[in-house]
Amino acid sequence: MALEKSKDPAEFADFERTGWQKQIAGYDGGIGMVSRQTVEPMLNAARVVPGMRVLDICCGPGMLSDGAVKRGAHPVGLDFPDVVKLAGTLVPAAEFQAGDAQDLPFPDNSFDAIVCGYGILHVPDAEKALREMLRVLKRGGRAALSSWDIETPNAGLGLIYAAAKAHANLNIKLPHGPDIFQFSTRDRMRSALADNGFSDIEAIQSPQDWRVASAQQMIDAIYEGTVRTRAILDAQTPAQKEAIRAALEKSIAGLRSGSGYIVPMTAVIGSGAKP
Repeated sequence: MALEKSKDPAEFADFERTGWQKQIAGYDGGIGMVSRQTVEPMLNAARVVPGMRVLDICCGPGMLSDGAVKRGAHPVGLDFPDVVKLAGTLVPAAEFQAGDAQDLPFPDNSFDAIVCGYGILHVPDAEKALREMLRVLKRGGRAALSSWDIETPNAGLGLIYAAAKAHANLNIKLPHGPDIFQFSTRDRMRSALADNGFSDIEAIQSPQDWRVASAQQMIDAIYEGTVRTRAILDAQTPAQKEAIRAALEKSIAGLRSGSGYIVPMTAVIGSGAKP
């Protein structure tokens, strides 16, 4: 399966870099409550054990690095400069440095394991990033990456995108980015790993719940902790924003639990070994 690439890689990379350096604190405090649920399954998929040297690509606020430290491993987190600055503050026991997932600043065969939590969705050319993972991984080591699942009914991100597709003006100027859902089924994840040289491939759905008080809380978290989706929301009129909120509220009505809602945010976790 050929993976989609940005048609404007430099412009898209700059857009992501500028956006995440502003949004990473909002991500950590919002949607991060969901992605923290991916930490242990990701480390398990990469077979992380004490003593390993682990590369955490697109490390964000460092939650996977923190989990690796707690397992007795030695993580190196890599991301945009302001992002790794925050990660270093939050996880002082780990090592962090700025770098490009498509051109990793490490020699061949440098790491026992690699993790990439949702970061593969944000690079201009995912194939380059996967080949770089394979290059710096030691023979027999495993890489694990995650994406948001779209096969689970009522998946939160899918509901938000459906509301935006129905009510937003999507004809806005943004740098072209790859399809954010191109890793979002187990079959697609397996194909991407196999086509880029990995062996002993596994792909699982990892159930996760997003507990929210309202549809507005979901929108606020997406607005404060994403880049592409925030740009779409920013471009809408007040009436369009209200229509999106109302549609999302209707979509989650059947997910009520007590005074709030439990929204599925299942992850797809793919992993493979270096032959």
